[in-house]
Amino acid sequence: MISRNACAISTARSSPLSTHTTIRIGGPAEVLAFPRDADEVALLVRDCAERGVPWRVLGRGSNLLVADAGVPGVTIHTRDLRSIRFGDGGLVVAGAGLRTSTLHAEAMKRGLGGLECVVGYPATVGGSARMNAGGRWGETGARIEWVAAVDATGEVRTLPRDACNFGYRTSALAGLAVVEVAFRLPEVDLPAYRAAIDAIHAEKSRAQPLAEPSAGCMFRNPPGNSAGRLVDACGLKGRAVGGAMVSTVHGNFVVNRGGATCDDVLRLVDAVRDEVRRRTGVELETEVEVWGAEHVPAHG
Repeated sequence: MISRNACAISTARSSPLSTHTTIRIGGPAEVLAFPRDADEVALLVRDCAERGVPWRVLGRGSNLLVADAGVPGVTIHTRDLRSIRFGDGGLVVAGAGLRTSTLHAEAMKRGLGGLECVVGYPATVGGSARMNAGGRWGETGARIEWVAAVDATGEVRTLPRDACNFGYRTSALAGLAVVEVAFRLPEVDLPAYRAAIDAIHAEKSRAQPLAEPSAGCMFRNPPGNSAGRLVDACGLKGRAVGGAMVSTVHGNFVVNRGGATCDDVLRLVDAVRDEVRRRTGVELETEVEVWGAEHVPAHG
């Protein structure tokens, strides 16, 4: 599956991705690879390109649903890309596999803030950049200076923020393997900032099912509206298919209540979308990325 040149990179075969996704669902990756730096990521991508093998990138597995049958090709896991270094003027350069919570904690030790947007997200730096993670407390892209990523030919490219085309849960980083992200963070009054962060944590703990396995928000918010409120207004909290259930805490979360399959989730998502469309006329679009499933709900 990978060439002799790439054999020095740690790999696992037929590794279940349910242990690598926050919703705890997913069949095996044909090959799961753990590169240690940008050069090894580039080597893997070049090797796949030369052999016609599909590849994809996995961080903490939030915002992701993997087919029960698994996925072919090489899945590049960023767990070992966890570097972090600090420069002048609030510059922080972090590896794609570093957890956003670790980035935030290390930044605060140096009196830097501006990362309210990642509080409560079980994400990596690379994933947060790729999907421009955030919400009403801001978006990741607003703090990014540049992104280093491997393109489909195996070349490492550095994209300034303007070239990343950050939008609502989207960017130009799709199809690239992010390896490093540079942030420019402001100095903050640390006691006041910590108090604000604690308040965000408390609010999310009350309003979201953070203790249950989920992929995060399932649907994009329609313009001028809230997907969670629409689902709630249609009386769909608690609706279940198999082991998958619309959270009783927040209507925009589907939780794995035990033994849920990808098919359970997809059928539940279709049922929710159909009911919301029938009762409100609003077409919900999925925010979660789906790997390997034959049937994929409408995605924006």
